[in-house]
Amino acid sequence: MELNKEFDTEIGAEKPNDSLNLEPFSQKPSNKNSYPLIAGILLIIAGILALFNWGQFFLLDATTIESFFDISQIQVINPSITYDQILGFLQTCAIIGIIISIFPILGGILAIKKKQYYIAIATSVIGLFTIGIIFTSSVLSLIGLILLVLSKQNFQ
Repeated sequence: MELNKEFDTEIGAEKPNDSLNLEPFSQKPSNKNSYPLIAGILLIIAGILALFNWGQFFLLDATTIESFFDISQIQVINPSITYDQILGFLQTCAIIGIIISIFPILGGILAIKKKQYYIAIATSVIGLFTIGIIFTSSVLSLIGLILLVLSKQNFQ
């Protein structure tokens, strides 16, 4: 009979422990820890796409512009405009675009490291203005911005 009492106490001792061990299983796993990583990857992709896009504009020459662009409609407004002036304007815009495209890459690195939350937010906002290929960089930066806002508690 003493054997049964020991068995009963062991069973009774296990029941409270089992109920305590079930508590982690009742909670749903949270994906909030992966939001900064996803946001960082999206921001880096957005920056690289924008760099590629603005790099193409920077590498244009006057003969390429002549083959794709008819200047006669612009010369109705301003007869003194030339292809070289249009090329200079596009290259100036490309330099500004390349500089702006570096910011989402920086924000993506900060988001992956989960450091400097407000700088990561600011760089993703700047990433909205990168445009990229058919606005893909802007859309990726917007998604990254939303994910960063949702994951504020994960940053140091």
